[in-house]
Amino acid sequence: MCAKAKLDYRIFGRQVTLFPKGKMPKNLEATTMVKGTVVDNSGEPLVGAAVVVKGAGEGTMTDLDGNFMLPASKGQQLEISYVGFATKDVTVGDGPMEIRMSESTNNLDEVVVVGYGTMKKKDLTGGLTVVGEEALKMSGSANLMDRLVGQVAGFSITSSEAKPGSDQSLLIRGTNSLSGGNSPLVVLDGIPYEGSIGDIDPNIVESLTVLKDASSVAIYGSRGSNGVILIQTKKGTKSNAKVVYKGTFAVASEMQRIETMGPNEYIQFKQDLGRLGTKKLTGIDLDPLYGQVISASERINYAQGITRDWQDDVFRTSFQHNHQLSISGGTDATSYMAAVSYLDQPGVVVNSNYERINVYTSIQQVLNKWLTIGLTGQFVNRETGGNTPNLEHAIKQAPYGIFMADDGNYYDEPMDYSNLPHPMRNVRADSKNTSRNVLYNGFIEIAPVKGLTLKSQYGYNYRDNYTGTYYGRNTADGQKAEGKGSVSTSRTVDWTWENIVKYDNTFGKHHIDLTALYSMQEKNNKGTSGSAESFINDDMSFYSLGNGEKNIKTGSSFWKETMMSMMGRINYMFDSKYMVTLTGRSDGASVFGRNNKYAFFPSAALAWHIGNESFLRDNAQWLDMLKLRLSYGANGNNAISRYTTLDRLYTDAGIKYVWGDGSSAVNATFLPTSDGVGNPNLKWETTYTANIGIDYSFFNGRINGSIDIYRSRTKDLLMKRTVPIMNGYKNIMDNIGETENKGIEATLNTINIQTQDFQWRTSLSFFLNRDKIVELRGDGKDDINNKWFIGKPLSVFYDFNVIGIWQEGDEFTYTDAAGNTVTRQKGAQPGDAKLEDVNGDGVITDDDKKVIGSKRPSFTLSMSNQFNYKQFYASFMLYGSFGRWMSDNIPDISQYTFSTSNYIHGVKYWTPEHPENTDAPSPGYVKTFSHGYYKKQNYLQIKNITIGYSFLKEDVKRFGLSGLDINVGVDNLHVFSNMRQLLNYDNTWFASYPMQRAWRLGLTVTF
Repeated sequence: MCAKAKLDYRIFGRQVTLFPKGKMPKNLEATTMVKGTVVDNSGEPLVGAAVVVKGAGEGTMTDLDGNFMLPASKGQQLEISYVGFATKDVTVGDGPMEIRMSESTNNLDEVVVVGYGTMKKKDLTGGLTVVGEEALKMSGSANLMDRLVGQVAGFSITSSEAKPGSDQSLLIRGTNSLSGGNSPLVVLDGIPYEGSIGDIDPNIVESLTVLKDASSVAIYGSRGSNGVILIQTKKGTKSNAKVVYKGTFAVASEMQRIETMGPNEYIQFKQDLGRLGTKKLTGIDLDPLYGQVISASERINYAQGITRDWQDDVFRTSFQHNHQLSISGGTDATSYMAAVSYLDQPGVVVNSNYERINVYTSIQQVLNKWLTIGLTGQFVNRETGGNTPNLEHAIKQAPYGIFMADDGNYYDEPMDYSNLPHPMRNVRADSKNTSRNVLYNGFIEIAPVKGLTLKSQYGYNYRDNYTGTYYGRNTADGQKAEGKGSVSTSRTVDWTWENIVKYDNTFGKHHIDLTALYSMQEKNNKGTSGSAESFINDDMSFYSLGNGEKNIKTGSSFWKETMMSMMGRINYMFDSKYMVTLTGRSDGASVFGRNNKYAFFPSAALAWHIGNESFLRDNAQWLDMLKLRLSYGANGNNAISRYTTLDRLYTDAGIKYVWGDGSSAVNATFLPTSDGVGNPNLKWETTYTANIGIDYSFFNGRINGSIDIYRSRTKDLLMKRTVPIMNGYKNIMDNIGETENKGIEATLNTINIQTQDFQWRTSLSFFLNRDKIVELRGDGKDDINNKWFIGKPLSVFYDFNVIGIWQEGDEFTYTDAAGNTVTRQKGAQPGDAKLEDVNGDGVITDDDKKVIGSKRPSFTLSMSNQFNYKQFYASFMLYGSFGRWMSDNIPDISQYTFSTSNYIHGVKYWTPEHPENTDAPSPGYVKTFSHGYYKKQNYLQIKNITIGYSFLKEDVKRFGLSGLDINVGVDNLHVFSNMRQLLNYDNTWFASYPMQRAWRLGLTVTF
C-alpha cells in the first residue's frame, strides 16, 4: 500500500510514522527509541507518569514498573509529570534513562485527605497541613511523631519523657482548657484511634494531615475541639508484585550529659559549704581526710585517690535496629499490601529496653462498577523491661562515693546519706511490661448512580497491657521487704461504626459536595491489680503473688463510655473562584449529665480564589494561585473524667457503719468524696474560633505557602467550684470560666535551584501563640492553689522573683514611720538570694509572689532543606523554640547540701572572697522563703541530617534487584541554648530521661 502511494515509513515501538519516499524528515534521521524508568526519590516506580517530547507532541505513559519507551532524538527535551510531584525536564542522551522525581511542595491539583473524604488542595476552605511520605523520611526515628517535629506550623510535639516507647505530648494551636483535655484527636484510616501513636510503624504511613481551624475540624464535633491528626496508611497500587526491605541500624547515646563537679572542684565546694554553711567549720575540720567536709565512706576512696563518674554507670551506648519487609501490588480490581516489621531499641539509660513487632495488611476489592469493599488490619506487640537507675541520684553522687559493697551488692548509701541512696539500688528488679494492640477497619462502599456513594465503615481496636515487677533480695527495696512483687493488667476495647452518604457532582460552573454521617462509638476498660511482700524465696518472681505473706492487696476496675453523632456538610464552589463550606454536627456523650448529653456544633467557611479573577490572572502571569479564607465555628470538648456528673462515694476503712435494717455492720463506710456530688446540668466546654488565612503560589510553584491568623474563646470551662462545707462536700464540677487563645502561623516553601540534575528546596515555618484566662469562677478572683490567674497565661510559674544577691553594705533593714526597725527579708545575709518586693511595702511576704512567666514558648521556628543531585540526595532540619520560662537548676545552691552536693560544674557561686560571682548564692544560703529560679529558655536544635544515594535500576538489575537506596544520617545532633545542663530540652527537670543522639545507616532494597 505504501509502495503504491509512494510513501515510506518508520516503526517506533507501537507507533508508525509515514513520510514521502526518499524524503525522511531530518528529525527522524536521528530518532531512536528512548527507553527509561520514572521513579520517586526512594527509587519506587511511578505508574502512569506522563512523558512528553517537548515541542514535538510525542508522548506516552509509564507502565506498571515505571518504564516508558517513545521515539526521540539525542538532545531533545523530555517533560515528565506526575500528580504530587514537581514536573521535570531532562535531556535525551545515550542509553536507558532513570528519571528521579521529587515531591512537589505545592501541587495545586493534588488530592489531599480531609475529614470523611478528599479534596483538591487548591479548593480547601479550611486550615490544614499535609505531610507526605518524602518529608517523613527526613528522620530515621522509629517514632512517627518524632518525624513530624518542625514539619507543621502550629503543631507542638514535646517529649518530656524521652524513654523509648513513650508517647509525646501533642498540642495543636496551644491550649484552650484548664482541666479538660487538650490533646488532638487521632484518626487512623478514617476511624478515631485512641491507642499509642508509638505503636504505628512510620514506614506504613503514606501521608498525615493536621486539621487546625474550626471549619476543618467541625465534622469531628467535640472530639476535634483540640485539632485533628489524620493518618493515612499505605495501600496497594496497580502494579506488579513488589517486595521491599527497609532496614535502619543506629548507634545511640545520650545527646549530652550534666557536667558535674570534678574531684578538686568538689572538695573546694564542700570546704566552702562547710565554712559558710550552718556548721561554720574551721581549721582541721575543713581537711578532706581528717575533717568533716566529706563522709566516712567518701574518705576511704579519697585516701586511695579512687574517683568515679557515676553517669558512666547509668548511661550507655546502644545498638538499635529496625526492619520491615513488605509486599504490595494490584490490578484494576484488586490492590493489596502486607508488611511485617521488627524494632529493637535499647535506650541510652541502663535497663530501658523496648521491642516492637508490627504486622500490617490491607486489601481492597472492586467487585463491580458500583460495589467496593476493603479491609485493613494491624497487630502490634511491644515489650519494655527493666528497672532504670535514678538519674538524679547519679548526677548528685560524690566522685568519692562507694559503688559496691563487699557482698557484691550495690552500696546502698555511697555517701552515707540516707536521702541520696545508690542510683542502681533497684536495677536488678525483675520488671516486664507487655502490650498488645489489635485493630482492624473494614468498609463497604456502594455507588448506585453517578456522584452518589454510600459507605459503611467499622473499626475495632483491642488493647491490653500486662505489667509485672518483682524486687528480689538483691535489690534495696526487696531486701527490706523480703521480696516485693506486683502485677497489673488492663484491657481496653473500643469500636466505631460510621455510615456516610456523599454526593459529588458538577453542573456547569457549579460544583457541589454533600456529606452526611451517622456514627456510634463505645469504649470500655477492665483492670486488675495485685501486690504482696515477704516471700520465702525469689524463685517465682511476680508470677506467684499468692505466696506473699504480708501487705497482700488486690483491686479491680471497670468503666465504659459511649458516644453517638450525626453530621452534615455542604461544600459549594462556583466558577472555580468562590467556595462555601457549611458544617453542623450533633454529639451525644455518656460522660455528661442527663440534662445536657447532646450538643450541636456549627461552622462556616468562605474562600475566594482571587488569583482566578481576570484582573489578576491576565496581568500577573507569575501568579499561580492566591486564595483568601475565612472561617468561624464552634467545637465542644468532652474530655472529662467519666462519671463526673454522678454522685460518687469512697471507702474509709476501719469505720463501722450500720446499713439497712441494722442487723449487721460492715468494716467500711461509704462517704461522699470531696467533689463527689454529681451535677446533672454539666455541659460541654465550647470553643468558638475565627480564622483568616491566605494561600499563595508564585512562579509555577517555586514560591508557595500560607499565613493564618486565629483567635478562639473557650466558654463554660469544666472546673471545680467551691461550695460551703455545710453541704457535706467542698467542691462540685461546674461550667464556669473562660479562656482566650490566639496566634499566627506561617509557612514558606521555595524551590531555590532547579536544573536537570540538581534541585534545592527549602521549607520554613513560624508559629506564635498567646493564651490567657479571661474568667475563672465568676467572682473575679484568682486561683492561687492551681496557679490560675485572670489575664495571665493558662500555665505559668508563680513564685518569688530572685533579682540578685545580697552583698555586704546592702540595706537589710530600715526604720518605718513609727520608728520601728523593719527587716526587709527575714533571715537574709550577704550571699543570700535577694527577692523582689513586688507590692513595695518594704517587707518580703507571700504577697510578693508573682507570675514569672508562661511555660509555653513565645514562638517556634523550623527550617528544612532538601537537595537532589542526580542519584544523590541530602536533607537537614533545624528546629527552634524561644521564650519559654523554665526552672533554672544552676543557681539553686540550696540543692547542693551536704547530702546532695556533687552537682553542676563551673558555677561561679558567691563567697566573701569573690562577691562578684553571681551565678549562684553562697553555699551557706538557707532559704527562709521557699523559692525557685527561673529563666527564659531559647534553643535551636539540629534535628536531623541525612545523606543518601539511590542506585539506577540498570546498575542493580544484574543482582536481581529493581532498586537500592543507601543513606546515612544523624538524629538530634546538637542543641544550641542559653540554658545548659539539661538532659532533655522539653523537660524542666534537669535529671529527666535524656534525648538520644543516633547515628544511623538506612537501607532500602526493592526486589
